[in-house]
Amino acid sequence: MDILLATFVAVFGRAIQQLNVVGGHYLAAALTPYLIAAGDVAVILLAVNLGWPAIPWAGTGGAFGAVLAMVLHRRFAAWRRRTA
Repeated sequence: MDILLATFVAVFGRAIQQLNVVGGHYLAAALTPYLIAAGDVAVILLAVNLGWPAIPWAGTGGAFGAVLAMVLHRRFAAWRRRTA
């Protein structure tokens, strides 16, 4: 179950990073790699211990991370447009 959270963090960070880079958000793009690094290190440590049974948990965490990043980024961007 911990691998689900770790993969969520890693994929969420990567997806947000991609959206930040494409959108030209320099500060956010400079800070996001620390979130990605934390997720990556956790994934590696956990996957080594769990082995192949980690695959469904890691896949699920990644799916949730990618989709939530897309949803939150879109909502945040819409909020910024309304308040600017």
